[in-house]
Amino acid sequence: MSRALELLGLGLCVLGAVCMFGALAVDLDSTAAKALMAAAAILFVPGALITLTMLRRRAGPPT
Repeated sequence: MSRALELLGLGLCVLGAVCMFGALAVDLDSTAAKALMAAAAILFVPGALITLTMLRRRAGPPT
């Protein structure tokens, strides 16, 4: 289960990054860019939180 969560967090971050690069590739004032930026935030934030949780579980809290 732990390995699956790690891969889920990584996958969400990667998808968020792809959406962000896609948003930069189109006209920044367009609706597509805004939708891709929103998708990037929606994907990246949970991915980063899952990754941080798994890292803290493995490495322990900061001292």
